[in-house]
Amino acid sequence: MENLIALAVLFAVALLLCGAILAITQILGPKNPVPERLGTYECGVKPEGNPRIPFKSSFYLIAVLFLLFDVEAAFFLPWALVYRDSISAGPELLWALLVYLGLMAVGLFYILRKKILKLN
Repeated sequence: MENLIALAVLFAVALLLCGAILAITQILGPKNPVPERLGTYECGVKPEGNPRIPFKSSFYLIAVLFLLFDVEAAFFLPWALVYRDSISAGPELLWALLVYLGLMAVGLFYILRKKILKLN
């Protein structure tokens, strides 16, 4: 129960901090926006054309796949830290990681087989 109270206090402090930052920016922010200041600035070059040109959605897919495998790889460090202490308990933790690695490998082979990472 004490952990939940600490978590609730942390969540409340985070919400208060976010609210305070938003309030301070509203109070201290610029009050008279000028059209020139609201315009796009491209290193001194005037922008031409529509800035919302379409581009391939495969860039989004590659970014999502990178995040997915990056987050999955981040689970290996806690596993490695706990594994040494849990060897005496049996091979369950090792089998869990091997299943996890197997699922990651299946996902990677699927991505490679479908040639999702090719941009052209």
